[in-house]
Amino acid sequence: MKGQWKGFFFVVGAAFMWGLAGNVAKYFFNQQVNAVDVVQMRLFFSFIFLFLYLVSTNRSLIPVARADIPHILIFSVCGVTAVQFTYLLAISKTNVATAIFLQYLAPVLVLGYGLLRRQEKLTAVNGSAILFSVLGGFLMVKGNPGGGLAVSPAGLAAGLSSALAFALYTLLGKKWLATYSPWALLLYGFGTGSLLFTFYRLPWLTFFRYSWEEWLFFIYIALFSSILPFGMYFKGLQYLTPIKTNLTSTLEPVVAAVLAYLLLGEILTPWQVAGCAFILGGVILIQLAGQTTAKKAISAEHISAAGS
Repeated sequence: MKGQWKGFFFVVGAAFMWGLAGNVAKYFFNQQVNAVDVVQMRLFFSFIFLFLYLVSTNRSLIPVARADIPHILIFSVCGVTAVQFTYLLAISKTNVATAIFLQYLAPVLVLGYGLLRRQEKLTAVNGSAILFSVLGGFLMVKGNPGGGLAVSPAGLAAGLSSALAFALYTLLGKKWLATYSPWALLLYGFGTGSLLFTFYRLPWLTFFRYSWEEWLFFIYIALFSSILPFGMYFKGLQYLTPIKTNLTSTLEPVVAAVLAYLLLGEILTPWQVAGCAFILGGVILIQLAGQTTAKKAISAEHISAAGS
């Protein structure tokens, strides 16, 4: 049970850092920083910093077995890179609030996969938690002062692809965490994504298009929107099931909305407050479900021990 709470706080920490970074990014987007350039610099600097860190501290984490390379590439391309590209595409075809809502349908996909593989059971608790999360996300979009739900066929496709990529990122990450360090998985994910973005533009050409203030922003995004929160998400995934990890991460839009209200003076509408409450309710429910299961297991062990 202690491990469950440790995993929970790792994921909450990741959600907080993503929510804060979203508000920082919003400020620089308003200063005409190109969103595609941000994604490229995010991947490039994340790879560079993480590579230098691992080389200087623990090189043994870097090697990957030759037989695993194709699978790690699938995780890197379809998970780490795809989740960032499709999310950006969804924003361009809809709006930020809609893109976040569609991406955070990922827990539905994770639960569906778990049910098909018989790794999860649909219960009143986890079903209600998913429902609360989706409803909360919808209410936050509905109450968004910058524009409500804006769905076009292209935007819907991009948003659902983002949800699928986030679900794959979680499920594949859970699988490979049994073999590799979270930092190694992130290293290859960021590196592959950065390599793919060279078809867009060489990273140093993008870098020198901006001033020193934007350079600091790129470094901040790499450290506090990529390496640390993704690492914390993976650490949480080591202790929690994919559905619990994915659902807990839906706290990100709650954090982003509250911080935008506190730091940027943005309006927090009644619909958004209700949405925050439903998402929090979903996260609490999924945590209580884990505690109930653990208590039942402990009780069963005690009964078995007493009988013997």
